[in-house]
Amino acid sequence: MLSSRTDLIVTTTVVILTALVVLTVARLLWLVGEILLVVLVAAILATGLSPPVERLHNRRWTRRGRRLSRGASIAVVYLAVLIGLGVIGSLLVTPMVSETLEFIHRAPVLYQQLQELLTGLNQRYAWLPDLTVILQRLPHEAGRLSEYAGAATGVAFRVFGGVVSAISVLILSIYMLLEGPGIRAGFLDLFARQHRRRVEVVLDQVGRKFGGWLRGQLLLGLIIGLAVGIGTWLLGLPYPFLLGLAAGVTELIPMLGPVLGAIPAVLVALFGPWWRIVAVIVLFTVIQQAENHLLVPRVMKMSVGLSPLLTIVAILVGAKLMGILGALLAVPIAAALQVIVGEVVRTFRPSG
Repeated sequence: MLSSRTDLIVTTTVVILTALVVLTVARLLWLVGEILLVVLVAAILATGLSPPVERLHNRRWTRRGRRLSRGASIAVVYLAVLIGLGVIGSLLVTPMVSETLEFIHRAPVLYQQLQELLTGLNQRYAWLPDLTVILQRLPHEAGRLSEYAGAATGVAFRVFGGVVSAISVLILSIYMLLEGPGIRAGFLDLFARQHRRRVEVVLDQVGRKFGGWLRGQLLLGLIIGLAVGIGTWLLGLPYPFLLGLAAGVTELIPMLGPVLGAIPAVLVALFGPWWRIVAVIVLFTVIQQAENHLLVPRVMKMSVGLSPLLTIVAILVGAKLMGILGALLAVPIAAALQVIVGEVVRTFRPSG
């Protein structure tokens, strides 16, 4: 009787201590969640850039077998990325500035046209609320900038925090690439010698998943941006470059991206004939359906190896836990978990 009571006390104590440890760890993770998120994004970026760094570092550049140092290889890769972004930016800046200036120049005319459109809708459909009131309040609200100083300051701090986080991600990713072999060796030392080779294989597979996801996201944004830009240009919409750029950038936002990318095009189409509005809606519907049923499953299957069902479930869970950023990072995390769980199952599955 005494032994069973002692066992019960020990078991209860272990359960309580375990629960306290779990709650403490969860609380710590909640407090440092933003820091962990920065580290996670940096790790994904470093993993995506690791293959070209390794190829440059391991390649023999002279007959004597001289190689680039790891630091030089990382510098070359990041310099190539920056040059590529600079070239793309220079190609994008001219049409973007031109279309932006044209939009600013036409803003008063567009405002008048929108007011006439809303007035016509109110006259045709009397049950609608007076939509012109919203437009009439815009100049008044724009003149009350001083009242929004506090909000503007908050936005400025958020923007500054975002810039600091981006710089932190860049610096952390560079250090991760520099110290990658040491970190990898130290991590492998945590496991018994007979298991290290298997863990190393898992790390390689996870790295390929992260790199594939990064390339897949960029490819999706490029394809959608080109499709929207060309489609709106063929329909005769003004600002096709800006509309394509908006669609390509918002494509990186899971679930909400296609809807957000369609809003500017639909608003611009409101200033034209009715058939153009219908054509724009049809265009984005076709693009979204092709994206959901053909493009995303094929790209993610090819680049990450994650089934469409798991992709959708992962995005929903990530969005629930961490919002838009969680949905964005859900696919690479799910792919990594798929590799780890698969290896664990193979390890403990009985032979035969």
